[in-house]
Amino acid sequence: MRPIREVAGSELLWIQGRGLAFELRAGDEVAGSLRWERSSLATGKTADERWTFKREGFWHARVTVRVPGSDANLAVFDPSWTRGGSLELEPGRTLRFVAANFWRSQWDWVDEASQPLVHFKNHGTGFKLECKVVVENQAIALPDMPLLVVLGWYLLVLSSLDSRSDGA
Repeated sequence: MRPIREVAGSELLWIQGRGLAFELRAGDEVAGSLRWERSSLATGKTADERWTFKREGFWHARVTVRVPGSDANLAVFDPSWTRGGSLELEPGRTLRFVAANFWRSQWDWVDEASQPLVHFKNHGTGFKLECKVVVENQAIALPDMPLLVVLGWYLLVLSSLDSRSDGA
């Protein structure tokens, strides 16, 4: 697996494999993965890091980010009622996940000054979930950039799963 930082300048694509297993691809190379374990629990991996993501709560749901096997949160994502939401990485450092267009086919991580860091553009075909990812140059050096790439995709897949179950 190649580090995301090494391939961030090339075209990145989240591609669905079997079931709810996804690979982040840069051409023929794998730069990350996301695999659903059960319900809303998923494990994300890059060459250098691993995380678990899980939605918790009902009335005030949130998504926790943890190191596998730990009960301590590395970060917490609080969704907003209009979708999207904010990610608290450490006290005083918050990023937002926002719809970048009216159709909600593109989502961005933005910083406190609303500068885009990572873009996600829906590339889904039929029943497969796919997404193109673009990392802005100023975001490549951020220590949390790999997490943003994997967590952003987790949030979009989770939203898609919720939409499918709402219509069933």
